[in-house]
Amino acid sequence: MLKPQKRFSRVEKKQMKEDKLVTFWFKAMEWIEQHQQYVLGGLAAVVLFVAGGFFYKNYKADQEQRASVMFANAKRLYDSQNYNAAVDTLVRLTNDFSGTPSAGLGTIYLANAVMFKKDYPVAEHYYRTYLDDYDDDPILSVAASAGVAGTFDERGDYARAAELYEQAAKKFSESYRAPQLLMDAARCYRLAQKGESALKVLSQLVEKYPKSKFVEEAKLLQAELKS
Repeated sequence: MLKPQKRFSRVEKKQMKEDKLVTFWFKAMEWIEQHQQYVLGGLAAVVLFVAGGFFYKNYKADQEQRASVMFANAKRLYDSQNYNAAVDTLVRLTNDFSGTPSAGLGTIYLANAVMFKKDYPVAEHYYRTYLDDYDDDPILSVAASAGVAGTFDERGDYARAAELYEQAAKKFSESYRAPQLLMDAARCYRLAQKGESALKVLSQLVEKYPKSKFVEEAKLLQAELKS
């Protein structure tokens, strides 16, 4: 015959829970004493990790603040068309504050300023620097890609420029600049005496971007190339 289970009062149940908690506490303290070297080491690592993250975050914020001030000075020079002084400031910005958002934007301005100085190989270098080191903003990325193509366009290497414009249009097909990139590609293909390639990109422009402001110009160029 089964014995009826003993029913504990609320006070007894509470006392049992407290006894278990006390037992667990003493066992935990005993374990910590036995392994305190590892426990303290782990706590130190956590503290160092948290502190390191805090100081790194503050450091990055300070770097960006200083970089933004330098960029503002460079932009003022750039807007006033003082490109030599703008380039000097932008070079220091991109060297001293590499990796900051302001340095990324400054790299584009630096490439543009060098373009105005007609130093096209150096401009190409800085546009590619943005694409290699930053490339984190779609608007700036399409500007850099178009800039690389533009350096070949200005150097008279129309075949290479056309290829790069077309590649940029494909890569940034959702960008508002895509139709213009295709139009530039067609223009350069024409200058490179590659009429079939020009017609191909013009067809892409008309079919994919029927509401673009470049459509009528594209149709006129199509008719001219077919005549």
